[in-house]
Amino acid sequence: MEKLTDCRTDGVDGAICHANEIIPVAERLGLVRMLDYRVLELVVGELTAEPALNASVNVSPASAMDPDWWAGLGGLLRANSGAAERLIIEITETAAIQDVDDARGFVARVKDLGCRIAIDDFGAGNTSFRNLRKLGVDIVKIDGAFVQNIMKSSDDRAFVRTLVDLARRLGLKTVAEWVQDEESAQLLLGFGCDYLQGQLIGLATPERPWLDKKNRAASA
Repeated sequence: MEKLTDCRTDGVDGAICHANEIIPVAERLGLVRMLDYRVLELVVGELTAEPALNASVNVSPASAMDPDWWAGLGGLLRANSGAAERLIIEITETAAIQDVDDARGFVARVKDLGCRIAIDDFGAGNTSFRNLRKLGVDIVKIDGAFVQNIMKSSDDRAFVRTLVDLARRLGLKTVAEWVQDEESAQLLLGFGCDYLQGQLIGLATPERPWLDKKNRAASA
């Protein structure tokens, strides 16, 4: 499960504002670190409540450099035994390539806490395959721009297949984003992609109804 920062407005319609709307506003207002930590609290709480659950959470560059965020993460993990190994911290490729050495330090600190780490939207930036190995991440999430047209574009197919093969050789897991149809899913699985994410697999949904549904199914 990937935790996205969605929230419901106070208006009559109760509309949901999605992460891509909320985060830029939080960054402009200087609130993104507070938002990141609140999401982290919610995720660790869900991991504690659901021992079989694995979850991932995105971290902004501002939080990655914030000592208070690191202290908060360490405190949450110490207070919730068993959560660390099921928590995946995600950083975007564009953030990672700004300073590869800093990104390596971030990855090492995350791993020291017992968590796994994923590089998100891989392919969106200019990270070389050499840097992919250098970063030391556990999971590569393939940018959806290369996945959504994979049945039509031979270039996208070649890129994705090469990346999946390289990741497997490096001992990394792969996640294909934006998977929208069964034909694409079967092709990606045939390439050896480990996990799929997107409209075909399931739309974003509030975590509590999703967990309630999961629990009802388990007890049936």
